[in-house]
Formats: sequence, C-alpha cells, structure tokens
Amino acid sequence: MKKMIEHVALRVTDLERSVTFYRDVMGFKPVGRRPIAGGKIDQVVFRVGEDVLVLFYSPDFEKADEDLRHDSRQISDFLAGRGDRKWRGGMDHIAFSLSDEEYGAVIERAKEHGVHIHRQDKNLGAFGVGYATYFYDPDNIEVEIKRYDDPPEQPGPEWYASGKAMEAGQGKP
Repeated sequence: MKKMIEHVALRVTDLERSVTFYRDVMGFKPVGRRPIAGGKIDQVVFRVGEDVLVLFYSPDFEKADEDLRHDSRQISDFLAGRGDRKWRGGMDHIAFSLSDEEYGAVIERAKEHGVHIHRQDKNLGAFGVGYATYFYDPDNIEVEIKRYDDPPEQPGPEWYASGKAMEAGQGKP
C-alpha cells in the first residue's frame, strides 16, 4: 500500500452548519454519517477525490471524553486533544487541490454563501507553484483551495536562486 494521508478529521461546533459548508460551498460529497462512541459523538465522512475528510461533533466534548474514558482511553484522549501524547500547536489550515473548473466553482459558491475570501495569490504548494484562494470555514479553520497549471511549474534550487520564490510570495525574509 502506498504512503498517503489516510484522512483529516476536524472537530466542529455546529455539525449541520459544517456539513452545509463542506457540501454546498466546497462541493464535497458526504458518503457516511453515524454516531460513534456509544452515540456521544456524531461523525460525517466526505469523499474528497481519493481522500477522506471527517467531521466530529459533540455538544459537549468534555462530557463525551469523561464517559469514554471507561471504554477506550486512546479514543477519548484523541477526541479530547489530550492524553499521553504532548499536544502542541494546532492546525494552521487545510488545503485542497482542485481542477480549474472546480476551483472557479468553489469561489463562486463561496461568494453565493457569503463566505469572505481574505487572500488570493500565486505561491508554492505541494505540487509546484499554483494559484491559491483562502477563506475560513464555519469553525474559523482556514481553508486554502489551489489550482495548478498543467503541468505545474516545478520549482527546484534554481527557482529559489532566480528570485521567482520572492515573486510567488515564498522565501520572504
């Protein structure tokens, strides 16, 4: 099996609001919804291309955590964001690579739903230099959508030396 990110899981404060955002604005298809942890937590799963985005919701994560401690310490520690692991920092943003058509459609749907786009630029991404648009989801998690030329501009050491990194917003002092 190839190495890959298995899924990204987000804790949300209003499940229906977040489902609406990721379904109607982002255009992701929900593929599953179920209660987990004995009904203490609701889970919605979206298919994003070959990847998976999971939303977790509980009206009281702390209470769910207390109840779960007796059932599964590992799950409850994960959901509560504490436990044996040292938790530092947090999520900066989540980025999605989209086709030209999907990229434009998400921007249009975001505007239709009153989502404020706070930044658009050209910068270095996971697959090269691409065009990026940034906005926030209902829980104030920054979302980046990115589109690349075909084929994407692939930076190498010469890219940084040429000054293109500065032009694309990378390598700023």
